[in-house]
Amino acid sequence: MVLERAECPMSVREIHAAAEQLAGEPLLWKSVKAALAVNAEDEEARFERVKRGYYRIRNRVMRSLE
Repeated sequence: MVLERAECPMSVREIHAAAEQLAGEPLLWKSVKAALAVNAEDEEARFERVKRGYYRIRNRVMRSLE
């Protein structure tokens, strides 16, 4: 949900902070980091690793927020 709302790639720290705010509770750092890594592994992945520590949602799974 966090990356779907983002207009540009986000750092893992930014994603973690935004996810905590969205969840309304603390989230484990390594859980967020692991979720990003697992979901950015192959061509069918939901996320794309842009560079070390930065991710964005893949274009083909982006939804219009309007």
